[in-house]
Parts: sequence; structure tokens; C-alpha cells
Amino acid sequence: MPVDLNFTIAAPLLALAAGALLILLLDLLFRYETIQGPMYVAAVGAVLVAGWYLVPLWRGAAEPSGFHGMLVMDRFAAVYGLVLLGAALLAILLSFGRVREDQSGYLALLLWAAMGMVLLGGAGNLMVIFLGIELLSLALYVMIAFAPKRMAAREAAFKYFVLGSVAAAFLIFGFALIYGAAGTMSLTGIAAAARSFTSEGAWSVGLYYKVGVGLAIVGLAFKMALVPFHIWAPDVYQGAPTPVTAFMAIGTKAAAFAAMARLLVAAVPQAYQPSFLLPLSILAFASMMLGATVGIWQSDLKRLMAYSGIANAGYLIMAIPGLGLDGLSAAAYYLAAYGFATMGVFAVVRILEADGVDGSQLANLKGLFYRNPWVGVCLAVLFFGLIGVPPTGGFVGKFLLAIAAVRGGAWIVLTGLILSTGISAYVYLKVIGTAFTRTKVAPQPEEGEEPHPPTRTAAQVVLAIATAGTLVLGVLPGPVSELLRVALAGM
Repeated sequence: MPVDLNFTIAAPLLALAAGALLILLLDLLFRYETIQGPMYVAAVGAVLVAGWYLVPLWRGAAEPSGFHGMLVMDRFAAVYGLVLLGAALLAILLSFGRVREDQSGYLALLLWAAMGMVLLGGAGNLMVIFLGIELLSLALYVMIAFAPKRMAAREAAFKYFVLGSVAAAFLIFGFALIYGAAGTMSLTGIAAAARSFTSEGAWSVGLYYKVGVGLAIVGLAFKMALVPFHIWAPDVYQGAPTPVTAFMAIGTKAAAFAAMARLLVAAVPQAYQPSFLLPLSILAFASMMLGATVGIWQSDLKRLMAYSGIANAGYLIMAIPGLGLDGLSAAAYYLAAYGFATMGVFAVVRILEADGVDGSQLANLKGLFYRNPWVGVCLAVLFFGLIGVPPTGGFVGKFLLAIAAVRGGAWIVLTGLILSTGISAYVYLKVIGTAFTRTKVAPQPEEGEEPHPPTRTAAQVVLAIATAGTLVLGVLPGPVSELLRVALAGM
């Protein structure tokens, strides 16, 4: 059998891996004082080179399949890969100013996590999905603990590690059952087997197969923080360093959703997806309602964003019923809009941290607009985007998801969208009101914390990019949406 090596489609992954190794070599061979800047340049360069290699795949200029169908870097993979690389790039900028002893290892792990996320979008085999999940998970377990002198970070990392290991067990056991029923680990082969189960207009699939798909969904739902597999999210978001939280909030959801879409497109024939995936719609409804409701009582911005992420994971599931072009393009659009808004909120937290203030405490946001008007305005725009107020990308994204849900007959999740959006509007408006409340007492720097202007500047750049992206996606939805539909037409 000839060896099917297609390094053209593997180039984005190789670029990220090479960037991580280069950063470690720089730290090994040179003094820290001389390579602090070059390490960040190498990290940013690796992400940009990976994106450069994804562009031809977006255009369909290269054969998308390789390695005997185990890697399928088609337009779908390119779309979600670019979203993930954008999140990685902004997370690197937010990370500028980390302490000396952990900088190289941290950046290398971030690139390896991004590599695992991009790999999930291009997985053509069950084992490649598992490999991508483990690659991003192992990197994140360590990154969460990268906060010197903070026991909460280590506790969060341990909790995520333990619960993540259990979720991985569900995932791999589900894959084993699917393999036993279908006789193959290739998604193409599983799709053929799933079609063969259809007889006389009914889908007569065996119990092992159904349980296998269900367990695999459980493993991926954990990464997306869907209810009831969300229990890790608030503590991990709160304990992890702010750039890591921002990267996780976007990257793990986008990567897990891409893998779930790949799996369900292959494992469940389209005609039977709405009925077979009804339990997933119920989980999405529960996620929307719990995420929106519990956020009311949060006084920590990171925990609030964790519950916001739980609700938004439910929104993404609106694209699942039918898994057609409308759903996949709407999900990609909404992920981009959610990514900009979320990254921008964490950039505000990082700006306050650069001033020595605990930016995650909502009380420290009081009077933000009067201390720093443009940061306060940007924060308001970003939360309006999360609510879904025009002219922000969140409004267009939710509108497109609602259309996809109507066409897929997903009335349960559509109802959840309407109800949870109203509840979350109260939560987000409360944060905006806090930032615009006058106060005579400015938040004081924490003991032992000193202002760090370079970190503040980098975070301000991220905030400006995120705010601009939120507005562009809201003001120019037509060109972006059409571009996504064209790119995903062959999925």
C-alpha cells in the first residue's frame, strides 16, 4: 500500500509545532534578556504562517485529504481553523508581560493547544479526534496552573484534569462502540455504515451504535461545557490566568463543536438527525437557561463569563439539527462574533490587572468609564454584542442561528434562545451599568502588584481589535456570511 503523505494539508499543524519547538530552543540557547521579544515574535509568526497555509485550503486549491483519510483539511477545517488561530493570536498578545520563569514553556503550550484545536477541525478518523482532544487538553491542564503564587490556579488545573480524564474515558469508550458496530474508525466508512443501516424508510441502527454516538457526544459536550457537563467551567475560568481563560473560552468550544459536527455528519444520516439528536437539543436548552440564570448572582467577571460560555455553548447546538449549510455557516459566524466579544471582555480584565487591580471583580469596574472612557465604551459595545443588540456581530450571529433552527425544526433550542437572551440581557446590562456608575473611590492596586505598561498596551491592542471585529460583523454581515456559505458549501 503506497504511503499517503500530503504535507500540504499538514503544513498549518507543522507550522504551529515548529514554532513551539523554536521557542523552546531560543530559551535553551540564549539568555532570557535577549530573547523575550523574539519568543513572542516566534509565537505570533507561527500562528500567521499556519494561517497562511490555511488560505489555499479555504480556496479549495489543494487536495484536502491525506494520510489515508485520517486528516481532511477541507474548507470546513479551514474556516474553523482560522477562527481558532485568531483566538490563539489574540491570546498571545494578551499574554505579553508574563514572568520570566515560565514564558517559553507557556507560549509553546499555547501553540500546541492551538495545534490540537485545528487538528480537531480536520479530523477524518475517530483516533485523530481523540488525538486532537488530548493534545489540546494536556496543554491546557498545564497552562491553567501557570500562575505563580496562586493556589486557585493549581486547584483549577487539578479539577479540570480529573474531570477531563473522565470525559476522555466516555469519549474513547463511545468510539470503541462505534468501531464495533461500524467496523471502521474512518468517518467516511462510518458514514457508509450508517447509510447501510437504513431499510424500508427506517434507520434500524443497533443499540451499541446508538450508545457509542451518545457517549462520544458526552465527551465533546464536556469540552463545550454543556449542562450537565459544565461543572468545571466556573472554577477553571476563575482560577486560570486571564489569557488562558480567554483562549479556553473560545478555542475549546470552537474545536469541540467542529469535531462534533464532523462526527454527527458522518454517524447520523441527515434525515434522522432531528429526532436522533433530540436529547442534545434538551441539553442545549438547559445550558442556555442555566448559564443565563446563574449569571445573575455572580460578582466575579470570570465566573460570569463562564456561565455566559455555558449559555453560548447551547446557542451553538442550534446549528446541529439538520447540520446543513445554514447551520454550519451560522455557527462559524456566531463563533467569530462570540470570540471577538469574549476576548475583548478579558482584555479589559487584563488592562485592569496591568494596573495592579483585580480586574475580575465586578466591584472594581465601578466608574471605569470615567477613569478610562474609551475602555468603558468598548466594554459596553462588547456586552451589547453578547446580548445580541444591533449593530453588533452577536445580533447577526443569533439571527442566523435562529434561521437555521427554524429550518431544522429545532423549536426547543429556539425557545431557549429567546428566553435566555432576555435573562442574560439583565446580567450584561448590570455590568455595563457598573462601569458607567460614578464613584469617588478608585480601585486600589493589590499588595505586591505593580503597574506594567507593556502588558496594558498589548491588552489595549486586543481590546481595539475585538471591538472593531464585533462592529464589523454587525455592520457588514452580508459579505462575511456569503463568504462562509461559499466556503462551507462542500461540507
